Amino acid sequence: MRMTTSAAARGATALLALALAACGGGDEAAALTLAGSVARPASFTAAELKARYTEVTQDVSYLAGTTPQRRTYLGVPLFDTVQDALATDNNTPGTTNTGNVGRRLVEHYVLATASDGYQVAFALGELSPSFGGAPAPGQPLIAYAQRVEGSVTPLDTLTDGPFRITAPGDLRGGRYASNVTRLDVGVPPATPQSGARPGGPSSAVVVNGKVRSARSFGIADLKALPPKTASYNGTVYRGAGLYELLANTVGLSTSSTGRNNAVLSLYAVVTATDGFRAVVSLGEIHPNFGNRPAIVAYETEAGGGLGSAGALRLVIARNAGTPETMGARQVSNVAEIQVFEAGTP
Repeated sequence: MRMTTSAAARGATALLALALAACGGGDEAAALTLAGSVARPASFTAAELKARYTEVTQDVSYLAGTTPQRRTYLGVPLFDTVQDALATDNNTPGTTNTGNVGRRLVEHYVLATASDGYQVAFALGELSPSFGGAPAPGQPLIAYAQRVEGSVTPLDTLTDGPFRITAPGDLRGGRYASNVTRLDVGVPPATPQSGARPGGPSSAVVVNGKVRSARSFGIADLKALPPKTASYNGTVYRGAGLYELLANTVGLSTSSTGRNNAVLSLYAVVTATDGFRAVVSLGEIHPNFGNRPAIVAYETEAGGGLGSAGALRLVIARNAGTPETMGARQVSNVAEIQVFEAGTP
């Protein structure tokens, strides 16, 4: 991947502007709607996105079926666009607050919807460079152009346009949502464990929501599952894989039977005994897509306990070698994991 700075990309920018104008421009240009739990809903054309945010040139590769794909896209960071629409108290990353039930950034997700109804959910915590997001140019983009044989071509003249969400680093292309028309920011509904609560160590975690077999897991139950590891703040933790726990042990369920990659519209809300919670998208931890390490940890790799983090802790990393920057998604004293399907009641 590489990022072309705005100075180096001026020539491409000028060419794209001319091409957009040639395709109609003005009031006839296709627009992307940004709505939901935001303070400032908006609608953007490609030209407006380019004028407002820093343009990024991004080289990506992924599998479409069994066929390797390589693309070079031009667009703006998805996170920048969404964060700009949030209220001030929602868009500032911060440390974990005991019992915090405010709609802070790590409790948000954004759902990208295509013209044919295809949907992909991203957790804002996975997008934010302060938490799980990679530095530019590795962030998902709202792409509006593609470099084809050396020329910048607006996506509205190609089959993937006028807007496409990219997912750099994903193994397969399911989260590269094409023909996107809407971005809806959401905050999960209240769950049995959410709200200001007494807190304290957790001895079991309840897994429920969009699953086939809701149940409670104690430490012994989790230790009986295949162990996996993930790192944060210099410590390697051992625990049950979050994706494997949800997909294989209790099973995932969606209301959209037969829809392609329906699992990508699911997200999990991980809640602590004090009510603090964070969102993890199923797409970011799915082994075919984001493949991020994420575990419900019950011990350190050295065999020690979790200390003040309690008996159970969510540990999630950007990748096998890179932990998340700040710790808000490393939820301590996990009491509940509830799966939701974005875009449904």
